[in-house]
Amino acid sequence: MGSATATINTGGVKMKPGDSLKTTKPIRSQKTGTLLPREGTFVRSVENMGRQLILVNFGSAGEEYLFPDEITPEPAKK
Repeated sequence: MGSATATINTGGVKMKPGDSLKTTKPIRSQKTGTLLPREGTFVRSVENMGRQLILVNFGSAGEEYLFPDEITPEPAKK
């Protein structure tokens, strides 16, 4: 079962569903093989076999699980 919030990267930033984020490097989709957009939205955090995984919504590209070091939170827009 997933967690509604997650602490990401070494900065200790807490993210909640709907928060914007960017990938730290180009990432290929496990499902389609295409490169994912650099911008996405945090959905939830899950733990699998002792590893934290972050579910990210990439809009029309779908949802993918990423490792915390593959994403960085975006500052809130004012």
